[in-house]
Amino acid sequence: MYKLKELIARAKQKDVKAMEELFNQFKPLLKSRAKRYSRMGLEYEDVFQQGALLFILAVYEYQKNPPTTFAGYMKKRIDWGLWVYYRGYLKQ
Repeated sequence: MYKLKELIARAKQKDVKAMEELFNQFKPLLKSRAKRYSRMGLEYEDVFQQGALLFILAVYEYQKNPPTTFAGYMKKRIDWGLWVYYRGYLKQ
């Protein structure tokens, strides 16, 4: 298993295996957030897929400049993205 910094760097260079390994490490976070929003009326699979897309985009946009850990950044980014997704659902 690679270290987190190496995985992030390789995933940013579009290494599919590195992205898959990162995704598998953060899958419990995505599942817990999907369960939370499925209790609010959204479909679990839709929320999980939205969270997966947010995760991939966040990996590419992550920069070490702000003093935020990768896990903290992922949590905030996924929470915010799913909240926006939920708000869009409420407006329909």
